[in-house]
This record gives sequence, structure tokens and C-alpha cells, in this order.
Amino acid sequence: MTGEPVTTLYDFQLSMLHAMSRRVPSPGADLLGRLGVTRVETEIAEKRWWYADATNDFNSIAEYITAWGAPDSDRLENHGDRQIRYAGWDLPFWPELRMEWMEVSNYPKLFRQLLRRPDCPRPQFESVNDLTPWSSTWTEIHDGTLGPTDMIDGWGGPGDIAVFKAIDPDTRRERVYWAHFDWALLQYVEPAPDTYVWTL
Repeated sequence: MTGEPVTTLYDFQLSMLHAMSRRVPSPGADLLGRLGVTRVETEIAEKRWWYADATNDFNSIAEYITAWGAPDSDRLENHGDRQIRYAGWDLPFWPELRMEWMEVSNYPKLFRQLLRRPDCPRPQFESVNDLTPWSSTWTEIHDGTLGPTDMIDGWGGPGDIAVFKAIDPDTRRERVYWAHFDWALLQYVEPAPDTYVWTL
């Protein structure tokens, strides 16, 4: 798709939604209905993100500002001899969330993380039953109180899997669970396969 225009923030959210709609069809379909868009449109947006010129290969926050407009948050921090810039864009599809890019001086690539906006309360999880689709970011589960967590596979895009231990609400015994994420947003949780062995 060389020569296609860069992906707008709107299209980027459509590409996020395309992956999510495959994994948790119900909330995905609800959001598609509210937006008035189709799965075909989300598929086109996803292909543009992954294969078109530019956007997912941007190496600077300045390039994202050109493509997406002014960020909703922007700050600089100094860590030793490195300066780090953080710039985040709110996601209207998920109004409590923000996609933030981190640019490290003298480093050729950007880092990305999905965050809850600072003016929105973080979710509280009392049990695994509270881990419903789209209820939590990876960081929130990792920093939560259910039990220790670790990443099995993924780099913050579609199809990531994390593992954690928590009390089974039915048996009241500790067990191992897999948490499935797209773009660092929780999609669903399931018991880990019996053949899976996790040693902390």
C-alpha cells in the first residue's frame, strides 16, 4: 500500500477496533454501531496502519503531531544524560483512555503505552469476575491486587497474552489465568491450559 496517506488518529482507532472485534464481538459490534462504521472499514484502516507509508514507522513525536494534531498531554523528563519526551492522544472510541508515545533522546525508535487518563479513576478488581472486556489496561492488571503477573507474548499490539495468579471465585483456590490483550487493552480472561506451567 505504498503511497497511501498516513493513518489519522481516527483510522488508528478503527484499526485497533478491527482486532478487538475479532476477539470480543459484542462490545466491538456495539461500538461499530455507535460509530456508524463497518468491519470492512476497520479492516481497511488496519491494513493502512500496518502496510501503508509512514505512520506505524514514525520515529519521532513530531511526525505524529503532523499526522494526528496537537497531543492532549506533552511533557519532558530528564533521566541522567537522557531526555525523554512523553506525548499522549486521547482516544474518543475509549473516552477514558489515552495512547502515549515515549521518545528517548539518541534512540531511533519510539515506545508506546496505553494509559487511563489522569482525570479518570482506575478500576478496582476484587476478583477475576471483574475482569470484563475492555475494563483494564495491561499496566492496571500488572499493578493490581489480584496476584502476580507476567507477560507471555506480545509487544503492546494485537494478540498479547499475560499470565497471573488469582483466587478462583468458584473453588476459592488459587489458579493460573491467561489474560488476552489487544493494544494493551484487556479483551478476555480464561484459565490457563492444564499443560501450562508457570514458575515465578
